Amino acid sequence: MSLEIKMDEWILWREEGRGCRVSIAESGDEESVLMWHIGLLDKNNKAIYQNDFFEFANGIKGIVAWIEKEAMFNVPNYYDSYSDCPTLAFSEHAHCLGEVKGNIYENPQLLEGVK
Repeated sequence: MSLEIKMDEWILWREEGRGCRVSIAESGDEESVLMWHIGLLDKNNKAIYQNDFFEFANGIKGIVAWIEKEAMFNVPNYYDSYSDCPTLAFSEHAHCLGEVKGNIYENPQLLEGVK
């Protein structure tokens, strides 16, 4: 597979051999969302993506988001008073103690009750 990005549009291609390729998904079809995982896995070794619904072992729930001013992925309004960094939901040096429950695209009903 290959990904072609031009300006604000993208196309995901599958190679068919002999120089032929088939479009799998593209930004113009309005049904596809291009997603890269954030580089961390949940407690079940499932990749975590931006806009995933995440539930932590301590019961805190939220949506994984890119926080521009901090240049990091986090869960807004996350707070764990027992942690050395109480507002840091994820650490690249620690196993994520929680699990992905879905995402805002495939499971919009999970938005209810999430800040």
